[in-house]
Amino acid sequence: MIDKVKNFVTDRKVKISERRVAEKVSATGLDDFVRYLRSPWRILWSNFLAGIFRGLGFVIGATVVLAISVYVLVQVLGNLPWVGEFFQWVGGFVKDVQEGAATLKSIGR
Repeated sequence: MIDKVKNFVTDRKVKISERRVAEKVSATGLDDFVRYLRSPWRILWSNFLAGIFRGLGFVIGATVVLAISVYVLVQVLGNLPWVGEFFQWVGGFVKDVQEGAATLKSIGR
């Protein structure tokens, strides 16, 4: 009889401690992480989206940095004779390419 009581008390303590552990795990969000790790499609999808946004951020960041650096170079070096001529040539080239593309677009090519 004493053994049954001891087993009952021990089982109850184990159940209470298991419940506390489960509550602590749930409070920390570890159960969501384990669910995430068990789903390969969820891992693939989240990594795919992360890769898209990293690439998009890289492109936008590089564009901003290059635009600012070109603007600063034009302002600083634009008055030098050969550098200014080079930038004018590049600007004319870009303008010619844009006009050529507009012409091709207007005739349907």
